[in-house]
Amino acid sequence: MKSCWTRWICQINLFLCKRCADSTRGDDTANLKHAVVTWLTELFHPLDPPLHTTFKDDRGFVHNITGKLLCPVEYSWTKEKIRDRDPDFLVMAYSWPAFLYTDYTFDSSNIEKGLFHSALLLKAFKHLFTSPSSVKEVEGDGNGADAIMASQCHWTSKSDTATCSHVANIIGMKMVTPQSIAYTACQLQFSLSNVNSWQSVDRDFDYYVFYNNIVDFFEVAPGIDAQARIKELLKWWNR
Repeated sequence: MKSCWTRWICQINLFLCKRCADSTRGDDTANLKHAVVTWLTELFHPLDPPLHTTFKDDRGFVHNITGKLLCPVEYSWTKEKIRDRDPDFLVMAYSWPAFLYTDYTFDSSNIEKGLFHSALLLKAFKHLFTSPSSVKEVEGDGNGADAIMASQCHWTSKSDTATCSHVANIIGMKMVTPQSIAYTACQLQFSLSNVNSWQSVDRDFDYYVFYNNIVDFFEVAPGIDAQARIKELLKWWNR
């Protein structure tokens, strides 16, 4: 039983590595670039100024909403000079951006509170791994149907026949993994940025480091208490 589980995990990991490297990653990037504008408009209506869907020059730290979401949580978006990309406020992959948190807010007394619970991250996951229509199940606070299994209702309906070949179904993905969360976070980070073509390093931000840091957060939890919290977090994603 354990060997079957290991083979399944390896299969998912290899598939995700392939998506990070080939044209499918490009497809995910292009599709998410459009979708994220719709989600931001719904979550932060009205967007001022509105964001374009065809280019990204108005995103990143030049826009108040995308800048706030990309802002590392140890910085204050409203008080510090991060929006000006001041060299004293580097944006690096070793920090958690605000878009990973519930309501995009950070509790300095508990860095893990709300981490990886954001509605935006869950919407992006569903868009990439199940179907664009399944995103509608996600409520503004991140609550809603579980990330994968609830979308099975779309797989067999006549109107959504095409979604039978979505990513999670293709690779037999029955639950959310740390690797799939990390891949989603990287895609969302890029979609919120003002960089128009994919590159593994954006100034001081390294996407490979970001991906590995997220996977390590889940898989290299220090101690029994941390491991228990990770177990509950993955249970939330698979609820």
